[in-house]
Amino acid sequence: RQKKVTEIRNKLFSFAGGQTKAIPFGTALQYAEQAEKNTGTPAAFVLAILTQESALGANVGKCYLTDKDTGAAINVNGKTTYKNGMKPTRDVIPFINITTSLGMDPYKTVVSCPIAGVAGWGGAMGPAQFIASTWQGVASRVAAATGSSNPWSARDSIMASSIYLSDLGANSSYSSQIKAACRYYGSGGTSCSYGKSVMGRVTKIQADIDYLKQYGAKN
Repeated sequence: RQKKVTEIRNKLFSFAGGQTKAIPFGTALQYAEQAEKNTGTPAAFVLAILTQESALGANVGKCYLTDKDTGAAINVNGKTTYKNGMKPTRDVIPFINITTSLGMDPYKTVVSCPIAGVAGWGGAMGPAQFIASTWQGVASRVAAATGSSNPWSARDSIMASSIYLSDLGANSSYSSQIKAACRYYGSGGTSCSYGKSVMGRVTKIQADIDYLKQYGAKN
């Protein structure tokens, strides 16, 4: 049992990209449980959302903003350009403000590329894949809870996701969580394929959490 506890705690919890690629599950759980105390959003649900985000595809976290006026971007390999890299009227200025406040170069900070064949914009940041304008809406509450507000920090990203999911109506019920997951993804509705996938992950993650709790593991 203790061997399994150690395996669960030490297995890597993968993120979508940015400065934080992966941290031990035990550390991710500690951050998520701290966030749960602050927001009421279940830790397993937050971790399931972030796990889902990390599996969205190769376009995550591989673009640079190139033009603040148009929102154009380029792939980090310098071979592919995107007109819809980041929505200029919504996200470019918040993104520049966020990065410069952290001492980062906005034109050398990776964000998500637009998803091929899907209408919309790229520009999502860090482990939780927040667009800049959405992050700006939760930034002060993240800072109040953690003491910092960095979209590329694992702790801050988990707190931000927990806050945002709470704002979307997530609580301990299945129906509230799947609805919040669909809204998080942008599709809306009471059910969606993204939400169903997230809820499948919740079950597996909660089983690991329960095992850790049952056998007295400290987070």
